[in-house]
Amino acid sequence: MVTAKRIALAAVALLLIGMAWLPGTQASALEKSEAGLKRALTTYAIARGLNAAISVAQGTELVAEPMGFGASIAIGQVLDPINDLVEQFSSLMLLASVAFGLQIFLIKIGGHTLVAMALTATAIAYAAMMVWRGRSPGWFTRLLVILALVRFAIPLTTLASEQVYLAFLQQGYDAAQTGLEGANSSLQKAKGQLGEESQTGNAAPGAKAESWWKAWLDRGAMPALPRMPDFKKVADDIKAAADSAVRHVIDLIVIFLLQTIVLPLLFLWGLIIAGRSLVSSLGDRAGGPTTPS
Repeated sequence: MVTAKRIALAAVALLLIGMAWLPGTQASALEKSEAGLKRALTTYAIARGLNAAISVAQGTELVAEPMGFGASIAIGQVLDPINDLVEQFSSLMLLASVAFGLQIFLIKIGGHTLVAMALTATAIAYAAMMVWRGRSPGWFTRLLVILALVRFAIPLTTLASEQVYLAFLQQGYDAAQTGLEGANSSLQKAKGQLGEESQTGNAAPGAKAESWWKAWLDRGAMPALPRMPDFKKVADDIKAAADSAVRHVIDLIVIFLLQTIVLPLLFLWGLIIAGRSLVSSLGDRAGGPTTPS
């Protein structure tokens, strides 16, 4: 006798067939993964630029010698720990890019025609066994669930993670990304000032002194003294830009870790648990244990 439960299980199997051939889920998941990959690569490029700017500033020493008197300050001591963090951040962004690339690869594998054909054949056989025999071997039920997970798990995980990102993380990402770009621009500007002031302080100090004394003796008037670089302002600008970058780097690390590791693993674990529950509570119990003929 065909029961309502057996019909429902057969209908679920047939529904899987229809879903297996619908391209919408796969296309949407691919689009979201490619958008995530673009975000990760953009952030990686900014991180590398920031790392390069900090490295240049680290190796620069402000020196000024007006009238033979010297003063100097080393910026690298201030930026060394910050540069280490930015280097680690750029490496993390590269790993996030790889994670999104792997996600795209797995979505394409699950969306392959051979996977859809295998799921279709297995679902048809499962539906037929449930309607006419009232039961399915445990291994066959597990095979059906595994094929369904291969076909749908990564796309569904991707879409769920993207929805969480759009609802809770996107605003923080946009603010942190904009802030990081601003910090990078500020650091580049401060680095340019550093180079100009260092050049002003270092350009032929002996010639400066000679020109100063010569102008005094020739004209009997004291010319303007050579401009002393504002060491404190330059160092403070660089330090402020680096400190601002650190705050945004931490925010971006949290966001990308959530989107590429924490959330996908949680959703995937939930789907696997659901699949195991289906195997144990629906497939094997639908018609009782199989017995040899």
